[in-house]
Amino acid sequence: MTTLHTFGCSITQGFALPDVVKIQRNSKGEPLSNEEIVDAGISWEDIHLYKASELAWPKVLADRLGMSVNNYARRGASFQQISRQCAVAVKNIKPDDTVIVMWTYLSRLALQWPARTSVPFCNIVASDYGWQTVITGFNKLFGLSRSDKSTDSEDEKIQKYIEDSTKNTFLNSMGIYDRYYNSMVLQQMTDGFLKSTGARVIHLSVEPESSIRQLEEAKLNLSASLKKDYTAIPHPDEWYHIKVDHNSCDVILDPSIPPAENDMHPSVQHHGNFAEHIHRKYFNNQ
Repeated sequence: MTTLHTFGCSITQGFALPDVVKIQRNSKGEPLSNEEIVDAGISWEDIHLYKASELAWPKVLADRLGMSVNNYARRGASFQQISRQCAVAVKNIKPDDTVIVMWTYLSRLALQWPARTSVPFCNIVASDYGWQTVITGFNKLFGLSRSDKSTDSEDEKIQKYIEDSTKNTFLNSMGIYDRYYNSMVLQQMTDGFLKSTGARVIHLSVEPESSIRQLEEAKLNLSASLKKDYTAIPHPDEWYHIKVDHNSCDVILDPSIPPAENDMHPSVQHHGNFAEHIHRKYFNNQ
């Protein structure tokens, strides 16, 4: 049997869908409210399981296609982490398989250490900007356990370092342009090594605006001396040839459908509709 391999962030993982949420109950078996959960000191990661949902669009689509599925997506992933998902999994991809990469928000920032991955910042922070907004929260935001040897003072020190370094290095105009540009290079290279397997490769995005457009917008905020047209680096038109579907995300982010219960992520209905849409758009003969 051929296999569908999918990569991405929480939207591809199926975050907050019923089978990856562990309902917390009181002694009478009744679900705890959010306030009761906070009061009880229940960990965020005890509620949201760190695995792919069987109700998410990859499994629904694979069932329609008669394929098995490997869903490598995980919540909070940035471009860097999604590329790493692909690099780790590439050895399992066969020529007759299908690969779908659903890229996350270009503005998402991730820092990496051996013991943890932090996604504390996004350079776009707005209440009406959907899932592009990622603010401070460190590991707790994404359900990652702290080290057994960690202390509150150590975590505070690390968090302070993250805030200072990201604001001074990654979140200023120069850092944003640099990060966007290099993320696009990484995306193009990921496409190349995935296609080298012989598998069919499809690229989707969770956001409607293309990376090229976002890069050009970031350029507007550079100082005049840095806006001169690519005297030192090639314009992406010379090397960015990857085709990314920025239209289909309207289906999985359809605001007319209620989101997952107690969360803002796509619901079971969103995922089902999206699987049907992708099947019709890319697999109409299967």
